[in-house]
Amino acid sequence: MPSTGTYKINGLEMPQPTEGHWLPRRAIDIQGDNRPIYSPVRAFQLSWDIRTYEEWEVLVVAFNQLQASGTAVVEIPAYPSMTGTAFGYREYSGTTLSEPVIGGMFHEQFPTDVSLVIGNIRTQ
Repeated sequence: MPSTGTYKINGLEMPQPTEGHWLPRRAIDIQGDNRPIYSPVRAFQLSWDIRTYEEWEVLVVAFNQLQASGTAVVEIPAYPSMTGTAFGYREYSGTTLSEPVIGGMFHEQFPTDVSLVIGNIRTQ
């Protein structure tokens, strides 16, 4: 499916994040030669400086809808490959979402500094 270059969760367009980045994989074990063995899945974190409750509601609705199936199809920037492919967005299926986290409340009393982690991303 062609990418639209927007952040989406199950087809629902997300507010444009202030930041999005791939998180480092965690080592799940250490081999005898002291070499780490990494998880085959990755995670991507989105962060927003939310300015309205409507933006917050889009994130909460996406998370609540996920509770029924447990997994989501997300559209995010593709993990950089070594094949020289240009930057672009890609859909990843079978992903999981953490609950959106609010960092603080702004003086107008709406949530700000919101983050969401998308997990279980298979990049290969």
